[in-house]
Amino acid sequence: MKVGVLGAGGMGETVIQHLKACKDVSDIVALDVRAERIRQLKEKYQVKGTTNLRDILSDPAVKLVFITASNDAHNALALQALEAGKAVMCEKPMANTLAEAKAMVDEAMRRKQFLQIGFELRYSKLYTKIKEWIDAGLLGQVVNTHCLYIASAWEKDTWRHKKALGGSMFGEKLSHYVDLPRWWIGSKVKDVFSVSSPNIIPYYEVHDNYHTTYRFENGAVSHLTFIMGYAATFRGDPLRPNITDLQLGDGHELRYFVVGTKGAAEADVFYRRIKRWQFGDAPDCMTSNLVENLTWDFKEDHFYYHNTTDQAHDIVKRVLTGQPPKTSARDAYETMRLCFAAEESADIGSIVSLDKMR
Repeated sequence: MKVGVLGAGGMGETVIQHLKACKDVSDIVALDVRAERIRQLKEKYQVKGTTNLRDILSDPAVKLVFITASNDAHNALALQALEAGKAVMCEKPMANTLAEAKAMVDEAMRRKQFLQIGFELRYSKLYTKIKEWIDAGLLGQVVNTHCLYIASAWEKDTWRHKKALGGSMFGEKLSHYVDLPRWWIGSKVKDVFSVSSPNIIPYYEVHDNYHTTYRFENGAVSHLTFIMGYAATFRGDPLRPNITDLQLGDGHELRYFVVGTKGAAEADVFYRRIKRWQFGDAPDCMTSNLVENLTWDFKEDHFYYHNTTDQAHDIVKRVLTGQPPKTSARDAYETMRLCFAAEESADIGSIVSLDKMR
């Protein structure tokens, strides 16, 4: 199958690498507004390339496109690709406005076209293991989750912290971490309350911190604490395991606590561990016993916490065999409603009902 990649920046190159390793992909064509970037990718990966979107959308051999452009371009690219009859995988966030996100869902449903959004944490082993435990009944009904996320700052020249291009911190970065509890809990979000202190990163146009609590219709509660800027600046070293040698102990945190009526779980990126506790009863008090403590080798990091490889390969297979998306566009839209509600709550300082986010 021939596949198009619309937007050939960092994420676009990552997707090209995944597709090059996919046996079901026979040909790849990349789109970018920068002719020099296309020349670089042609030379490095021996892929086709163009600066003209119509070259891809008018090619009947292209059955699937991956949208990896900046967030402000997602809506227009997705609508044009759907109109051209292409299956679409679009990176999160769906769009920079809720109306644009809804338009994408409506168009895909109207045309009965494939549209999946890039929530790759639903493929990542760190989080799918917790989902397996939940589905097996080992945690009982999940009633409480807490995500603690502390990260270093983005560079000044990236589009990600600019409102016109990146949209918001929730859309660009935090949508992953509110999508997970929705997936685990399986109930609709009722309302959200979010607060942000003044920024410490002076060049950001978006908030760099949040304390966000959201309630589900079944009574469960989730909380996200996010702070960007005080973890050590990450430069990377290809010869060293990044999350332990370079980031562990330097202020970085990415940890989930998931508490149910029968047990609890913890997922920790930087300590490479997944734990499960089982609750019991004793004459003097409730008991809690650690029953599973899993870890992995650093070479498996990618597959545990940002598994874009298996996501890309699965989407190719689904389109090739006529299967629906693993996560429906309608479900992804529910995550986007929560993101926009959380941003609005942080801006106005009061609780926002999800019923008002349409």
